Amino acid sequence: MISFVAVIAIGGGGMLVWRLSGGGSGEAAAGEADASSLEALKKGSLTDGDLAKVDPAALFYASFKALTTQPVMHITMSSYQEKAEFDKNTPKYVWESGYDYRTKKWQLAWGSGDDDDGPVSYCDDNESHLYSFMSKKWLPVSRDDTMCAQKSAYRYITDGVSAGGLTAEQAEVWIRELRTEYEGLVNPGRVQPAEIDGRKYLRLVVDIKPTKRAGGLYIGGQSLMWSFKKTGLDPQAHPYSYTGGMGTGFHIEYLIDPKSLLPAYAEIELTPMLGEDGKPRLENFDFSGWRVQYHLPGKMPELRTARPERPALDWPGTGN
Repeated sequence: MISFVAVIAIGGGGMLVWRLSGGGSGEAAAGEADASSLEALKKGSLTDGDLAKVDPAALFYASFKALTTQPVMHITMSSYQEKAEFDKNTPKYVWESGYDYRTKKWQLAWGSGDDDDGPVSYCDDNESHLYSFMSKKWLPVSRDDTMCAQKSAYRYITDGVSAGGLTAEQAEVWIRELRTEYEGLVNPGRVQPAEIDGRKYLRLVVDIKPTKRAGGLYIGGQSLMWSFKKTGLDPQAHPYSYTGGMGTGFHIEYLIDPKSLLPAYAEIELTPMLGEDGKPRLENFDFSGWRVQYHLPGKMPELRTARPERPALDWPGTGN
């Protein structure tokens, strides 16, 4: 990938490149956050000096709270099973979903990312439907299909890290757990400016790193679940789960709207679990990455229509 300094750039393959030379992760203490530093974001035009005053941890948790308290989650995602696919932005699957946490109604359009004529599965609440883009008609679906069951919604409605539908108090409980009981898990880098397609964002790299727990084991993703449960919510009734294994971590690159502090886009990769020596265990570790476009503040999309559209990720700077 091409490195760049202050703004978004386009890589040689025509895809969006966010990484900066010199990295950018692990620069803020995970257990500390100076919320007052976010006052610097209230200026109309932000300078590098303004952003240098912003505490990365405070920005992450403010954005996390804004995201997790959304009553409706509407996102488009693409998934990649090979690093080459991820770098070229040629996804294996693409889906768009909407979930209303108040009514439990949800919508999903899920299909192949490399077959424009392939069928697309649609969920309208808890009912499954299949549309053929080759024959331009709806096809019969097996009644044994469980893709659209309420219990399966968690797989499609969030970014694989966070959730939606929390009250402000519940979000604060989750954040407090992450910052204290799981200190060292969330590691935001410095806040940097980004501008693309005429829009300005805050770029924030966050590494969710497995931390050493009782018994000497390093726990990553499962710590998100354990801390989520402290809100008192049942992750089956309030659908939530994380992507990956209990010991894997995440490398995340967010583009955040500077006014709402809601994420607009994210690139996410799984990172390996750690052995008892604290070093990555690369054996049997397969690449997994995904991109997320957040349509927030959200409203429920109408995906199953008479002439539906294929789900497509509108990725900034690429035209696709």
